[in-house]
Amino acid sequence: MNEESVPLLTEQQKRVSREGALSLYREVAVGDQGWAALLWYECITGVGSILPGLAGLGFRSMAYRALFGECGARPYVGRGVVIRNPSAMCLGRKVLLDDDVILDCRKGSTIEIGEHSCIGRSSIIAAKGGDVRLGAGVNIGTHARIATQSGVTIGAGVLIAAYAYIGPSNHEWDDATQSFIAGTMENRGGVVIGERAWIGARATILDGVSIGEGAVVGAHSLVREDVPAKTVVAGCPARVIGKVGE
Repeated sequence: MNEESVPLLTEQQKRVSREGALSLYREVAVGDQGWAALLWYECITGVGSILPGLAGLGFRSMAYRALFGECGARPYVGRGVVIRNPSAMCLGRKVLLDDDVILDCRKGSTIEIGEHSCIGRSSIIAAKGGDVRLGAGVNIGTHARIATQSGVTIGAGVLIAAYAYIGPSNHEWDDATQSFIAGTMENRGGVVIGERAWIGARATILDGVSIGEGAVVGAHSLVREDVPAKTVVAGCPARVIGKVGE
């Protein structure tokens, strides 16, 4: 496949088409680090991904610390966890990464996870050009997705339920190709969620939205506009339905 035979490609697809798979894999796995770093990464994650039970948990909790840029004491790293470019990640003390979690940090981005935070099974955090910062004690349910090219900041004590999607951007229309797929990604400045907020199951919070401290976003809501502190919103699109404590 080449760009002439399949002209409508995203920038990521173009890179896959024109660059060598091995060099691209190295960049995704360990960022700007060299082949020695990739070998070290492969040794640790290769063993860690197959060791079952308590032995596997003990190995990952000790050995994976060497891969991260910074990592506090006593992390819990479940089986099947995928970490890409871990040298650009900073984990606080006693962070829990449940089974099959994916932390994907692209070149030029960073991921910070505060102490005592918990990332639920099969959830994804993807920093694709913007930074992702989670405060202390953030609790993310299963199958949630935080993905951004702009940036996501989540305050301490935020509760995010299962299947929530935070940070997606829109594809802009490309006049030259008359398509969305070849257009650039819209950047509206990222998502900010204040401390102690609660994001309901399957809620979607779009790029450019700010959620105030202690606010509640109802399940299945689509949030396109800012939410004031201690306000309850719900619906598609989300609208104010009350105040916390009423």
